[in-house]
Amino acid sequence: MKEALVILRDINAGYHSEAVLSDVNLEVYPDDFMGIIGPNGGGKTTLVKVILGLLPPFSGSVSFPRGKPAIGYLPQVSQIDKSFPITVKDLVNSGLKSRNNWFPQLTAGQRKQLHQMLDEAGLSAIASRPIGDLSGGQLQKALLCRALINRPGLLILDEPDTHVDKAFEQELYSWLRELNQEMAILLVSHDIGTISPLVKTIACVNGQLHYHPSNQLSEEVLKVYNCPVDLIAHGPIPHRVLKSHDHA
Repeated sequence: MKEALVILRDINAGYHSEAVLSDVNLEVYPDDFMGIIGPNGGGKTTLVKVILGLLPPFSGSVSFPRGKPAIGYLPQVSQIDKSFPITVKDLVNSGLKSRNNWFPQLTAGQRKQLHQMLDEAGLSAIASRPIGDLSGGQLQKALLCRALINRPGLLILDEPDTHVDKAFEQELYSWLRELNQEMAILLVSHDIGTISPLVKTIACVNGQLHYHPSNQLSEEVLKVYNCPVDLIAHGPIPHRVLKSHDHA
């Protein structure tokens, strides 16, 4: 029987004594590729913060039965200050930061890994460019490299397809399929139609969390889960079109 990587038990969490998540239970396994969907304000980002240890829950527990893994995190692009004077290379390097050292001196092995990662991501030619000069796709690539530089056992991505074109979106998803052979992935998205062919399981988050053990959801199931989602069919990948619906 597989041992979970992360276990959330009876989590109640929120801000300033106001609960956003209630009675959340979730297990994440080493080979998981989980899509996390739900409406704005439903608690997706709050869930991510609890797993990352950035937000202590009001009650409940977060445990790591196999020992806490390195966790890579790719935030929403809108959270990044592109005016911050940092180069692509230094941004990626900052993924190795410690509490007291934001830009650590790299070992020979880490330097090799950094150059290899930049090369594979197609960023070597712009490694010395300020992040303010990057396109949305280039910045997402740099941020993903930053999340991967510490060789995480768990990768969390918060709506990585926002503000990028469809060509980069498909490149990103191809990259994630390969990465899932080495690590667990939690992918937060507003678009279940696009990510459905990619993920293995789905968690609907809207105050509470409802786990679905496959990547196939019907409109009726989403109603039961109280997880309103608005979708429009687009792109080369065929997917189900779901209508929004009222809360139960």
